[in-house]
Amino acid sequence: MRLKYMKAVIRQDVGYFDLQSTTTTEVITSVSSDTLVIQDAISEKVPNFLMNLSKFIGGYIFALVMVWRLALVAFPFVLLLVIPGFMYGRALMRLARKNMKEYNQAGSVAEQAIAYVRTVYSFVDERKTMKDFSEALQGTVKLGLKQGLAKGLALGSNGLVFAIWSFMIWYGSRMVMYHGAQGGNVYAVGSLIANGGQALGSAISNLKSLTEACSAGEHIVQVIERVPEIDPYNTKGEILPHISGSVEFKCVEFAYPSRPSTIVFQNLNLEVSTGKILALVGASGSGKSTIVSLLQRFYDPIGGEILLDRVNINKL
Repeated sequence: MRLKYMKAVIRQDVGYFDLQSTTTTEVITSVSSDTLVIQDAISEKVPNFLMNLSKFIGGYIFALVMVWRLALVAFPFVLLLVIPGFMYGRALMRLARKNMKEYNQAGSVAEQAIAYVRTVYSFVDERKTMKDFSEALQGTVKLGLKQGLAKGLALGSNGLVFAIWSFMIWYGSRMVMYHGAQGGNVYAVGSLIANGGQALGSAISNLKSLTEACSAGEHIVQVIERVPEIDPYNTKGEILPHISGSVEFKCVEFAYPSRPSTIVFQNLNLEVSTGKILALVGASGSGKSTIVSLLQRFYDPIGGEILLDRVNINKL
């Protein structure tokens, strides 16, 4: 997964990074931390979850076979364990997505401060940098409190197991006295359902790790499955047998993906014949480097054509 994700990131076009869809911090976090979260979930949490869930289902099936009436009466109470677990899982999935975004923002602040630490020192900007970093982490504090509340309510609902056990003892004793049920079977059914309820509670406790892994995997899979408009891995296209080097811009219109409302070129026409040397002269921001970027096909123009030896470069 690490290799596929890194390969997919490198595959993306320049416009994807201009839009800040993936920052350096996100790439490092996904390669190092997120993949470890997914690995831990797959190797440990998922087997534990399936083991406890199968223990609950198997115990309840045996309980139905032994004393079906008692097992059916206990079923609505068992739902009180299942419903909080599902609510807990959904809430954690939503909070995990938000938490990841908040940590990525804080990581971006730290990354920029460390990468340009000389500039920070030059402007005596250490306090402002720490303030920005602290403010970026405030969102994670609130989300952490919500996560704690959700987890506390879900795990606290496991205490219902003892209430269910008490009810089973009371109702089972009445079945022994008035319906001729065997005491041993009643006790066995009560134990099966109580132990199954505890197993279900243990399965619910793994939901946090599973939802975090799903949230991390969702972002990684989105990047892996994204096919850029300018795909370097696309082998389709015309191969020129010989390149003479003539370049022509025909009625080119262009705006950067990050600033679509700011038109850089409009109806640009430029022709450079084979063997000629062209110097691009102009003030900063006049579009000199943009012409080179378009020629290298870092971006595609909004309108018009860029021709190399009379062939549109997006067909090569």
